[in-house]
Amino acid sequence: MIPLSIALRWSIQLANRATPQLGSWSLERSLNRVEGERHLKARNWPEAEKYLAQAVAEADAREHSVRKIHYRLLLAEAQRKQGKVAEAEQTVRAALEHTARISNPAGYLQCLDALAEVFCDAENFPAMEAALQEGVRIESVMPHPDPLRMARRVHRLGIARHKCGRPEDAVPALEKAVRLHEQICGEEHAETVRLVSELGRLYRALGNHQEAQRCLRSSLRAHEKLLGHDAPETVSDLHHLAGSLEESGDIEGAAELYERSLMLKQRIVGGDLEELADMQFGLANMYIGWSNYARARELLSEAIGTFRGRKGPRLAIAYETSAHIDECCGRYIEAVAELGRAAKVWEACGAERVPELAGNMQHRAELLEMLRKRGEAAWLRDRAAELTTAAS
Repeated sequence: MIPLSIALRWSIQLANRATPQLGSWSLERSLNRVEGERHLKARNWPEAEKYLAQAVAEADAREHSVRKIHYRLLLAEAQRKQGKVAEAEQTVRAALEHTARISNPAGYLQCLDALAEVFCDAENFPAMEAALQEGVRIESVMPHPDPLRMARRVHRLGIARHKCGRPEDAVPALEKAVRLHEQICGEEHAETVRLVSELGRLYRALGNHQEAQRCLRSSLRAHEKLLGHDAPETVSDLHHLAGSLEESGDIEGAAELYERSLMLKQRIVGGDLEELADMQFGLANMYIGWSNYARARELLSEAIGTFRGRKGPRLAIAYETSAHIDECCGRYIEAVAELGRAAKVWEACGAERVPELAGNMQHRAELLEMLRKRGEAAWLRDRAAELTTAAS
């Protein structure tokens, strides 16, 4: 029997020999993984790719099956974020091969989800749909499926079908995703509310305004509560709800919401007056369509005040829109004056805007004919013809 003191001495010697090598490798492996994940979290994709590629190589050398899969999925994420779609797909497919060898259903599902993301970035939506459908099928027959992972996968399946040009097929998937998120996260959870808003926009695109308005009113209330009245998500819901009301014939309800949206935009935009002016101009055109010329003129006047700062085509078009309002109201002299202001702006825009300038002159000539100012009308027509000929 070996004496205890000798055995202890041997153990210490063996430990001294083995520990430096093992510790060095463990530290290096941990460093590559930790650094890769740190850079991934910091969105420093090239550095993340560098460290994670080393972590993958080390896992392959040490034959760590689970790490081979996990590190490859992290590496594929770093590649995908850099637009390296082909490399990311190759990395994920390598991970898929490893999951097949060790019969790892959970890892296989993770790989399918990652592959679907790669296909989405590549805009290969049929392949994205196929990968997600396979994931849904496998998860549904597992003894202990992950409900949240299933809910997110079903949602993305609906997105894939929509991107494939089949919005009608996307609706059942998105409806199911909403139900699953409601069961798992609750009706007022931010992710659930986002899906309800998305479903409402899809209903609107399909012309199902009753369901669109139900979803958008629900998401609007929730976003106001969660994020505030002037949050971008709230304003977006408001805009889509107003659009659905307008498209379904509820002009009064749409106008009320558009005005509310404009008020919120004024609070959000702050110093960005041009963005606000664009919205005022768009809303003015809606009021013209609804024959509410008084409100349209007010909005146009505010927008023109901002557009004057930079002049250019937007200002000319705004003047011509104001002329259209005057013409609709029978104020032909005022319409001619507004068209004249627009013409000066078109002239300042240079030769590339000659067609717009010539069209403006022709329109002014028509109005002058109605006012029995035939000499001025004839001169404008001749001038428009000269400009057109010179430009051609």
